[in-house]
Amino acid sequence: MAVYAAHLTRTLQGTPSVFQVTAQEALGSTVKPALRKVVEYLAAAYPDKCGWSERWYDELYLALDACLQYHYLKHYAASFSESFYGLIRTPTSSQLEFSSGTRLPPSLERSSLLLLTLAPYLWDKAGDIVQRWRERNEDGLLGKSKSDTLRRAAVKVYSIAHLVFELSRLAQMCLYMSGRSVSATLALRWLGLRLRDAPTQREDSGDLSSMAELLSFPTIGALLLRGAEYGAFLVQFLRWWESRGARGGGALPVPDPPERDERCSRYLNRCPVCLQAWRIPTVLPVSGYIFCYMCISRHVRQAGECPVTHLPAAEDSLVRLYLQ
Repeated sequence: MAVYAAHLTRTLQGTPSVFQVTAQEALGSTVKPALRKVVEYLAAAYPDKCGWSERWYDELYLALDACLQYHYLKHYAASFSESFYGLIRTPTSSQLEFSSGTRLPPSLERSSLLLLTLAPYLWDKAGDIVQRWRERNEDGLLGKSKSDTLRRAAVKVYSIAHLVFELSRLAQMCLYMSGRSVSATLALRWLGLRLRDAPTQREDSGDLSSMAELLSFPTIGALLLRGAEYGAFLVQFLRWWESRGARGGGALPVPDPPERDERCSRYLNRCPVCLQAWRIPTVLPVSGYIFCYMCISRHVRQAGECPVTHLPAAEDSLVRLYLQ
């Protein structure tokens, strides 16, 4: 909702509202999964030529994001999503505020670039590794060796660090909303920066003198960046439309339940994949069968279907059960 109300609330001093701040954060977190869908489609359609792009997507996005954020920090003193919502970064210290024209000081520019690109990349990579260790630990695959003990400790440390970080983000936002802090996020506070409304830029009303000027590199680059901004808005709109359709429900008739399999008696209180007692019982809603989490998540990732009924399924549809 913050995305649609971001333009409604501004303070008289030019300080962005909490709606603008949360909206630009939501936009920044939308671009990566949206591009991932495009890469996954290309990898599936052209596996020989584009299959590698899916495996190295995180690194490709890091390079693309670094180039994009560097351009916006250099020319607009803001990240891509901040510039989209008409915001700029300014130092909290009056002595540093735009001492080099309209650009941030070089040290703050470099630090901003690292926190916008490299820090999220490393955090996501660490999260993926810890998630694999957590699943192995829940499935009882981690032993008592020194390395496995360190992995279990890393899972706990990461969970605590994630909790502390999220609580710190919430506390910082509360301080910003109450006027006790000029920085809206932890990253801005660490860097000594704050967000302000960007000054209104006057457009040049002169006519283009020649076709060469129209086709110049700066003009084409500006058009591409403007297309990226409108594309980001389109992604936000499509995500809203998709969630709106999902909440509405009832658009399609409810399918008939799958026919009872003759092997059902073998699956009584057992996982249909490993035929053992459930470990982390998880139901697949498309068929109603209960599996071990590791068994069904691995199978769905590889085959994209229920192992019993062969109905199409996705990993994000799995539901954890807490049985007494």
